[in-house]
Amino acid sequence: NGIRDLGFISPVVAKIAAEHGINLQMVQGTGLNGRVTKKDVLGYVEADQVSGAPQSSTLPHLTPVTGTLDTVIPHTTIRRRIAEHMVLSKQTSPHVTTVFEADMSKVVAHRVDNKAAFESDGVKLTFTAYFVAATAAALKAFPLVNSSWSEAGLILHRAVNIGMATSLGEAGLIVPVIKNANDLSLLGIARSVNDLATRTRVRQLQPDEVTGGTFTITNHGVSGSLFASPIINQPQCAILGVGKLQKRVIVLEDNSGYDTISVRPMVYITLTFDHRILDGAVADYFLAKIVDILENWT
Repeated sequence: NGIRDLGFISPVVAKIAAEHGINLQMVQGTGLNGRVTKKDVLGYVEADQVSGAPQSSTLPHLTPVTGTLDTVIPHTTIRRRIAEHMVLSKQTSPHVTTVFEADMSKVVAHRVDNKAAFESDGVKLTFTAYFVAATAAALKAFPLVNSSWSEAGLILHRAVNIGMATSLGEAGLIVPVIKNANDLSLLGIARSVNDLATRTRVRQLQPDEVTGGTFTITNHGVSGSLFASPIINQPQCAILGVGKLQKRVIVLEDNSGYDTISVRPMVYITLTFDHRILDGAVADYFLAKIVDILENWT
């Protein structure tokens, strides 16, 4: 069974179909060249409501066409799991994303001053460690963000277990979890980041190291992205996105109240959150807390 060419689908028709879960392949079009019109899709909705027939949201099976230059790449197990999890998340939680920016000057200075000392302990001090530490502190200040939705009520997690999305290139990604991150020093967090990231890439993680997360961070900035709207890692409440650290010209106010121009290492950070659990104000307070910790790092 093939799929017919539906031609142009108007925004109104697409909206009605989406609202009613209608597969437009099942609607007989009466417009020019068989185009599906608003009247057609409304008629289909009315007919289904009268007959009580279930509306199909499943596309007909696609039979590969031979003789083309297309290549079918079989899905890997990890790709199927990622796909299922991402679709489930978008269907489960009303996603909202808020964006802040942070001046990383003090973090950059601290890293320069302490990188050698960390290396003497066999630990690479990455910016990810700072974001994990700042997030762990913010989660303790705003426990509602460290929660999960259930029909019985909100589940507030005592443990602060932070997952860090780690890319495997085209193979997908895995989210190892730093358990009880709020109890670790920056050195302890950096050591965990190094260890988990290394073992993730060589597929040496244990099952309990990829479960139990209560919050997730994705550092998409490592691939050059400035900001993004990541998908929540269910059943968590939110996910933090970290953009590329980039020097930018910004306007500052000096002690006399005059504006000055300065070049600072800046980063955009985003929080995608479940609007069932959080409202915008609380999400912004949480993100502002992370920014405050980063900008006043000592």
